[in-house]
Amino acid sequence: MGLSSAKLHYLEDQAVLVGSLGAPAAISSLEKIRLAGLKKIVLLSYCGSLSDSLRIGQAFVPLRASSDEGTSVHYSGTKMATITPPGRLTTKLLSFLRRNSLPFHTGAIVSTDAPYRETPTWLRKMQKKGLVAVDMEASAVFAFGYFYKIAVAALFLVSDELFSGRWQNGLRSQELEQATLKYFKPLLDKPLL
Repeated sequence: MGLSSAKLHYLEDQAVLVGSLGAPAAISSLEKIRLAGLKKIVLLSYCGSLSDSLRIGQAFVPLRASSDEGTSVHYSGTKMATITPPGRLTTKLLSFLRRNSLPFHTGAIVSTDAPYRETPTWLRKMQKKGLVAVDMEASAVFAFGYFYKIAVAALFLVSDELFSGRWQNGLRSQELEQATLKYFKPLLDKPLL
């Protein structure tokens, strides 16, 4: 599995969304299978770190997401400050990680439509709000789940460090490649739900 590939795996009544490319792409994929009885979504993707407590290759489970993207509002009806993953799937994901001795961090993530536009002002604003990671789809997938009453959980691996104000790209790092196999493969081989 290449790090930049996006894949949607169908596992009976659930979908495992791997490395989608932003909120519109993720939601477009999920809308297409929703009518087939989708009941659970596990988002497996990569994120940037806004905190020095998250380093390249480490696992992160968001307990809430802030929207700085344009898709969530179409499912929430309003610009939300934060949204938690719907359902109890996150609890099951955390249990799975603990049972398998896979270390992880938890916290809040912000989803953006403009990667590479994390300016110093934007970074300080997000850090002041207590956001520790950035991605492109979590808030939209959480809003989608609430709208359609579909349980959602997300597991991210840190691929970039932004917290210092300088971009540290880890997409081709051995740490990230090893973490991808260690964390994502078990969830694709044996769904936790």
